[in-house]
Amino acid sequence: MNSKTLFFFKLFLIIFIIINISLAETDWRKYGWQIFENAGEGRSLSMGNAGVADFQLNSTLWNPAIVAIANSTHLSYGHQSRFAGIIQSDFLSFPFSVKSNRSFHMIVLHESVGKIPKTSDLLLDWGADGVPNTGDQGENNGLIDEGERLDSDNVSYFNQQQFGFQLSTTLRVYDFDLGISIRGLIHTLGKNWGSGIGFDVGFIRSFWKNSYFGLMFRNLIPAMVVWDSGYVELTKPKLLSGLSQTIDIPKFDIKILLLGDIMLNITNETLNDDFSVGSNGGNFRIGSELTYKNKINIRVGRNPYGYISTGIGLKWTNLQLNYAYLLNSNSEDLGSTHVLSFDINPDWLKSIFERNIIIK
Repeated sequence: MNSKTLFFFKLFLIIFIIINISLAETDWRKYGWQIFENAGEGRSLSMGNAGVADFQLNSTLWNPAIVAIANSTHLSYGHQSRFAGIIQSDFLSFPFSVKSNRSFHMIVLHESVGKIPKTSDLLLDWGADGVPNTGDQGENNGLIDEGERLDSDNVSYFNQQQFGFQLSTTLRVYDFDLGISIRGLIHTLGKNWGSGIGFDVGFIRSFWKNSYFGLMFRNLIPAMVVWDSGYVELTKPKLLSGLSQTIDIPKFDIKILLLGDIMLNITNETLNDDFSVGSNGGNFRIGSELTYKNKINIRVGRNPYGYISTGIGLKWTNLQLNYAYLLNSNSEDLGSTHVLSFDINPDWLKSIFERNIIIK
């Protein structure tokens, strides 16, 4: 780690500690950074987001060390529609490098939930006589008493927006590629807003042919979101490990990729957990991809919530189209998730504009 990188790392630690000490009202949250947990494009989501040991650049969302082994220069964009269209999400990623030949990967996320009903002002708390300001029994006690009612005309609506970004790169440490990423979050909820920062560290290495082992500490320093009210949400660390294996069948021009992740949450276990270690809960993610002639991809996966996902991809030299279909729950009322995404070579796109558009 060079001196400049070490300086910025120490500066980040100092700022983080100062903010946490100076702000007294804090709370630990498990889902404060959920936009990053649900994010992805068609390929990764169709394989259950099992990407800790993947070799595709978009999987830096789950392991920043993948920047060292991925060689894609394509720009990626994906759109999700979840829970029967209630939640809309966008995913944008692109690699770039600087003059020092250091490679970076940027991921930009957006998530919105519109017209959330606010029902806190519905109660006409007028007591048993149903007339305001008479001082009768039950008036203004905050409970629905006999004779009181709810006024549906008082329903109001608000929106939720989240914007996130993740910048990843790698450092060479003792012949190992160590991936680091800094994540940022802006969260608006009605008239309130908050901003946050998180820090991840990852590792990936091949120990035998056509395989990778990956390890990542998400929120190595507890991620935080500071709200405009001064309230601070902290998110505990998470340990992720993964293994991938590619099986090559040259006789049929087929490749099969197998992916598996284990996620250990340093927090109290919940009913959604697949296993527990002491009081900490964990989940599995499993994915597979069958590639035919490096043109057609058929995918299937199992996400950490226990639901199956499937998808298909079509690949050309400069363009790849991906589609994923995900179940949200066992209930038909919650609908399913459809994801469309594409990977495109920006140089190829630029050449098309240069050949076909004449600027006068």
